[in-house]
Amino acid sequence: MSPTATVPSYGCTCARLRKLARRVTRIYDAHLAPQAIKVTQYSLLANAARGERTVSEFAAELEMDRSTLSRNLAPLAAHGWVSISVGADPRNRSIGVTTAGRRKLKAALPLWRKAQCEVESILGTAGVGELHRRIEAALAALPTTSGKRT
Repeated sequence: MSPTATVPSYGCTCARLRKLARRVTRIYDAHLAPQAIKVTQYSLLANAARGERTVSEFAAELEMDRSTLSRNLAPLAAHGWVSISVGADPRNRSIGVTTAGRRKLKAALPLWRKAQCEVESILGTAGVGELHRRIEAALAALPTTSGKRT
């Protein structure tokens, strides 16, 4: 679509996706509240638990800006759930999950599962499956860089 083309009547895709993400996030956050962790923190912690790596590697894996990731990791480090240390190259920082972080993940996992079940109950098993398929197809089709596609 050219910059002068008419916007489709169904509106902004980004705005709709962000609205959906906020609604889903509220469900997960409500379930995770007894463990005093938000779903964004839980997700970072769960991903960090897959193995130690540099901030740059972790940011690339999550398709996040390094500075945004560092800002989001700071509260996890303050809680003692992750360690951020100087890597083999002094210019790099390495991310690892601490024993306290593993305990937090273990305690929060049943609550995360309940949130997953609530979303599935609301959308239906087939609905969640279709949503995941469409998300994966969109991820495969969209560029991984911020450059424009023509």
